Order: sequence, then structure tokens, then C-alpha cells
Amino acid sequence: MDIKYVMLLVAGMVLTFSSCEQKKQNAKIIATELPDNDSIQKANGPKLVADEKLNEAVRFVAGMPVEHKEGKLYGLTQTAEWKEHSKNMDQIWNSFLQSAPKVMAFSQSELGEVNSQYKTLFYPFGGPDYLFPNTFFPDMDTYFLIGLERAGSAVKVKHPSAATYRLYQNAVSDILNLSFFRTKDMKVELSNDTIDGVVPIISMLMARSGRRIISIEHKRINNEGEIVSTNEDGTPVNDRSKLVEIKFFKQGTNKLQTLYFLSTDLSNGGLSGNKPLMAYIDKLDNATTACFIKSASYLMHTTYFSMIRDAILTHVSAIMQDDSGIPWRFYDQSKWNIQLYGSFSEPISMFEKYPQPDLRDAYQTSQPKPINFRIGYARQSNLQLSILKKQGEE
Repeated sequence: MDIKYVMLLVAGMVLTFSSCEQKKQNAKIIATELPDNDSIQKANGPKLVADEKLNEAVRFVAGMPVEHKEGKLYGLTQTAEWKEHSKNMDQIWNSFLQSAPKVMAFSQSELGEVNSQYKTLFYPFGGPDYLFPNTFFPDMDTYFLIGLERAGSAVKVKHPSAATYRLYQNAVSDILNLSFFRTKDMKVELSNDTIDGVVPIISMLMARSGRRIISIEHKRINNEGEIVSTNEDGTPVNDRSKLVEIKFFKQGTNKLQTLYFLSTDLSNGGLSGNKPLMAYIDKLDNATTACFIKSASYLMHTTYFSMIRDAILTHVSAIMQDDSGIPWRFYDQSKWNIQLYGSFSEPISMFEKYPQPDLRDAYQTSQPKPINFRIGYARQSNLQLSILKKQGEE
């Protein structure tokens, strides 16, 4: 989203970092502790095998040591430019390390039912934000992210230099410092031959959070709502498709997970002509599909995005969002159990025309649970978790 107010929002904030050595220690700690802190369990079946060449390239651009000490990439990690890049990426990642334990604790205490019973997470307006949905909902079989940004392709180390390293640093810093991406900046950061879309960004976030990538492939959705790897004439889908599939697993586990990123317009005008996506949404299993919405620019508060709003309310049975998602008035209280978190009084000034007095009243008259991490636009963060009532439930 085009978030012009960000500089005002973060002005005056001071990020205190420990020494470079301590930051590296923190990065090391999070990589080894995350498998024990979340609920992903080892799955039965054949041992999952990562694509070593692909993962080496991702680790390199993410500022992480490569695992094979022979070859071009290891030699490049010995240069002063790469070491500076690694230090900068450690500093950027450290901002997420400050909140990650709090987000994971929230996941364990508040989202246990969703994580144990649901298999698919639908994330409209998510762009390349893999990190937060995966930290809140680590056990999903499938993550389906949608944004306007280009899908892009797997990381390729073409011409490493201080300038290209800065492109990688800028591309991930917003989500780790602010919890959302700035669409205006993303257009600049994706308009080069180093980062050609969101796939390199998602890949770096996966590497930094201890994931191993098995494959990255371009796909399409056919008119029946099925994800396929060939065009209608039987030829393979090329690397300029708008849908990309990333298969991955968490290091230390054997659970296969899949992330899809679809580049498309979710306005009524875009969605009405997108028969494949509508068919895909219609095929979602309501009982095992959850939805995550944050930093969505209040788009679903307008009539121009009513189709995706109605589709979500019809085809999922659990929704976690901030106040920028689906307006409070569209939740039928007789059908949804809703738990409020954090605090809400009004949106920031850029979105002041979406005041939601009914949501404000709900926060004032109920007992919202506190949250101790920042998420979304406002300094005082808020979340709402809505679970569809089962038949016969009061």
C-alpha cells in the first residue's frame, strides 16, 4: 500500500542495537530455538530434501554464511562488501528478533485452535509478507498470499556489489522494522534486474527464519480453480506467470509446507474478470481455511472491494485481522465468536475517514486482551480474532 505517512509515523523512534557480535549471537539463537518454540511437528513420509544450490544463493543475499566452503559464493563472503552487507542484514533482522518471541507466545496462547485444526491460510493484500503469517500460524499446509507486486523468480546472484546488497537490505527492512511493506517503495525496489519480484524477498525471510526451500515453480490457476503447471496447450508455465509456488520445510522437521504468491488486483473490477481465482476461492474448505488481514489500507471498507470481502466471509471460518481489514459492521455477532486484542480508538490521520465508532464501542464495552508487540499502522496495535460458530452453538 502507498504509505506516505510512514516517515511521520516512525519519526522520533529510536532503535537500540547491541554490538555487532551480539546481533550475530541473537541471529544464531533464533535460528536454533525456533523449532522448539513453535508447534511444527515432524511429519511421516520420505525425508524432505532442500535444493542446496538455491538455498546457498538465498543465504548469500540474506547475509548469512553459506554452507559449502568451495565455489564462488564462499569466496564472495570473504569480501569487505559482503561482510558489511551481512552486518547490515543482522541489524535489520535484529528488529524482528525483538518482537518474535512475543508474537510466538501470542500464537501459542491465543491461536492454538486455529493452528491445530486449520490447513490453509488465505492472506489477501499481503504482498511479500511471509514472516508474520508464518510466525502467527506456523503449522499451515498452505499459505496463499496475494498482492499487486510482481511474482518474480528464484534468487540469482548476478553482479554482487555494495549497491546491489543495499537493494536486498532495503527490500526487507520495512517488514522487519514496521510490520508492513510500503507499496510506493516496493515499486522502486522491484524495478531492477537484481530483485525482479517478491520471490527473492520471501526467500530471504524464509532463510532467516530457519526454513529450507525445496523448489520454486511458476504455476497458474485454471478455470476450475485448480493450480496447474501447464498452459492450456500443454506447454509449461513460464517464469513470467503471476502465480509462484514455493515448497519448503522448517529445518529440523519433515513437514512439507507450500506458499503461493499471486500477483493480481482484488478490486471488484479485477476480481469480477478473474474466473480462475474466484473458482479457487469457491473451492476452499471453509472448515479448515483461515484468513489473515493486516495493513490493508482499509480497502474492504469501500464498495470497490466488496467482492473479496464477501468471499472471505463466505469461504473461511477463522479470521485474524487489524482494524484495516473487514469493517466491524459486517461481522454478524450471532454467527461469529470474536475476541478483541490490544486497543483501538481511531485510525491514524491518513485513514481518518474510516473511524469505525462501532468497533471503538466494542473495545470500550468488552474486555480486550493486551498485546505486547507492534503490528499494523497504529502505535497502539489492535487485532480481532473471529471464529465462525459451529451449528447449534450460542
